[in-house]
Amino acid sequence: MDIKDVEDLYVSCKSDLFGYLLRILHNKQDAEDLLHECFVRFIRASPDLPEDRIRFYLMRIAKNLAIDLMRKRKKMDGYLMRKEQVYSHWDTLDFEIQEEVNRILLLASNTEQRTVLKLRVVQGYSIKETAKILNKSENAVKSSLHRASQRIKLRYIS
Repeated sequence: MDIKDVEDLYVSCKSDLFGYLLRILHNKQDAEDLLHECFVRFIRASPDLPEDRIRFYLMRIAKNLAIDLMRKRKKMDGYLMRKEQVYSHWDTLDFEIQEEVNRILLLASNTEQRTVLKLRVVQGYSIKETAKILNKSENAVKSSLHRASQRIKLRYIS
């Protein structure tokens, strides 16, 4: 793929990719940064794909970059939360509630189910929004949510 093709691809895909990343990250600067990183990774990989699959490939790169960023932030937030806990007086009830939510989320079978639960129940996204964020169908989200809630009920009650 030559420079002109990459420029044309960037112009044709940047708004869709930016919107997708913005919906996931809720931060304009992060979405812009990952948009550029997405094209850098695409150029480095220089995949031999049919033209109709390139957009999907870029969306997958964007999704993976966003997930990586959220994981890094989650680790950092966890570190800062633990550090802050030592130096400040947290409301014990809030902390206990958060701990219980985290413990319940861990009862789900896998990361996908935990992610769906967290987005739907904890963060309050709709099924449609959750499906878009995870790049899955609404039925897949509903199915994961149902399986996770069944598993939690089974494990939490016993």
